[in-house]
Amino acid sequence: MDMKLLFFDIDGTLITDDGKRRFPESAKEAIKEARANGHKAFINTGRVRVNVEDFITEPGFDGLVCGCGTHIEIDGETIFHRTLEPAKCREIAHICRDYNMMAIFEYISHTGYDSKIVGDAHREILDYFIAMNRKLIDDIDSPEFVFDKFTAWYEGDNPHINEFREYIEAEGFNYIQREYNFCELVPRGFSKATGIEYLMKHYNVPIENVLVFGDSNNDLEMLKYVPNSIAMGKCSDEVALIASYRTDTVENDGIYKAMKHFGVI
Repeated sequence: MDMKLLFFDIDGTLITDDGKRRFPESAKEAIKEARANGHKAFINTGRVRVNVEDFITEPGFDGLVCGCGTHIEIDGETIFHRTLEPAKCREIAHICRDYNMMAIFEYISHTGYDSKIVGDAHREILDYFIAMNRKLIDDIDSPEFVFDKFTAWYEGDNPHINEFREYIEAEGFNYIQREYNFCELVPRGFSKATGIEYLMKHYNVPIENVLVFGDSNNDLEMLKYVPNSIAMGKCSDEVALIASYRTDTVENDGIYKAMKHFGVI
């Protein structure tokens, strides 16, 4: 059997996005079986490496694409990492403060935020990182403050959203509108799709032998890029529209069913 490269989003794809973060046994077994069959399995996530918990990697993966393509790891070794200059990071963080954007600044080894601007939704994810016992930097003027990409929440009546979007796009970022009042900001030229392209070249695998699994709008680039694109049963309207195949939900063995359908297990 020709080797396939399999790429999995985390939240809403491998694990449930209902706050319980359940990883179905059927998905774990499917991943193990696919690897036993000679295929390569990768996590492909917007999360940076430090925020990928051990229970997520427990089934065994050949590597990770993290931070929307800004960091790539194979067999525990970083083979690519693109970050930003500290001065530019501080400038962007101060603009977020000025525009009342509640940001999470994500780096390979730590998470940053501005202690002067914290909201309810923002607080929830911060508490999650604290519970994970991850390193947090709450001073945007700290010498340690640097990030690879970031996410931000905003109040629904925030009058600065268009200005912020214009600023961040002019600074060379892609603005990805996510659910509710939430956006993801990734350096232009990097995405989950660029991570896939890098690994296709690394393994000399044609695009026809790549499968991607996702559910939300930061998966759109990789779902558009790969012909064999799988949307989860619960997904955004945009994902449902462009995916080539739609499987069941996470809870209803969607990963297992899709991998059966495509013959990798």
